[in-house]
Amino acid sequence: MQRNGTDLSKNELIHPRADELLRAVGRAFSPQLLRHYPATAESAALLAAYFGTDPDHLVLTPGSDAAIRLVCEYYRRSTQGGGTILLQDPNYPAWADTTRLLGLTLRRITLDDGDVAGQQRRLLHAARTTAQALVAVSVPNGPAGGVLSPAALTELCELAQERGHVLVLDSCYQAFHGPLTEQVARAGGRVLVVQSLSKSHALAGSRVAVLVGAPALIGGLAAGPLEHAVSSTSLLASRVAVEHHEMFQDVWSEIRQMRTRAAGMLHGLGHAPLPSGGNFVTVPLGGAQRAAACAAGLADAGYAVCDLSEVPGLTGCVRFTVADVGTTERFLPVLRRVLVEAPLALPPVHAP
Repeated sequence: MQRNGTDLSKNELIHPRADELLRAVGRAFSPQLLRHYPATAESAALLAAYFGTDPDHLVLTPGSDAAIRLVCEYYRRSTQGGGTILLQDPNYPAWADTTRLLGLTLRRITLDDGDVAGQQRRLLHAARTTAQALVAVSVPNGPAGGVLSPAALTELCELAQERGHVLVLDSCYQAFHGPLTEQVARAGGRVLVVQSLSKSHALAGSRVAVLVGAPALIGGLAAGPLEHAVSSTSLLASRVAVEHHEMFQDVWSEIRQMRTRAAGMLHGLGHAPLPSGGNFVTVPLGGAQRAAACAAGLADAGYAVCDLSEVPGLTGCVRFTVADVGTTERFLPVLRRVLVEAPLALPPVHAP
């Protein structure tokens, strides 16, 4: 929450039931959690069982950014600094930032005008025609929201074996799209899956993620140093969260329903929101000026949203988090008023 309103710009999980549950973390807190170094084995075993894998197939990291850095460092070592990253773009800044710091070559497979199918075809072509690349995709994609098809994901997994790639599937929004472990089940061979609890389990402040893969590949990541350790308090929070899976399933279902409702309202106003498998909706508004005006109008009304105009391929788009029923029902009429009544820079954009 903002000081003077509601923050819908960061895709954090917003739901009163999650807030109530996480108060239990405070009640379970003890001084020993701060006094001792974190003991991860018990939590790793619990999270491995939760995601349907074995403990030796999993490493815990302090958030998905740390997992991305581990993978990129491993890839640089294995290619002696000469590798190429094929990146589904837009994507998390950690990929481009880490690539630059490590001196790797980055090849972006861009999203053009919201054409997810076209991007998917070009991504598959790039994977077929290169060898020994690090292929990085997020499923569902952040910040756009689109989801590669199951057939495309299966082909990418097969190509990783055939072409010697390392394939990384980042599925931090998976809970809002389908079964929680659907992408984790693809881990193995040359496929790694990273899945954080930041969005799905309301633990953005705790920084907890799992990185799942074949034991030989997991062992090669060199995840032992303390800078890759998850704190004891974060491990406690993760244990509390996963022990209440059924409650979170209800929350995820509610957010999916609200996402459908929000998209329907936007379609009714003549807009064409991008397909989304996350807890957010991204909507093209016809130009950067109009997107900025929309974001400013919502800010004046007490709602922060994300203007994505600086993100290549998403110029003129705004994105807002989809929250619980109460929060969303209060927000949508405000969004409607800003889009319809406010003196925005351009006339309404109508879907073809």
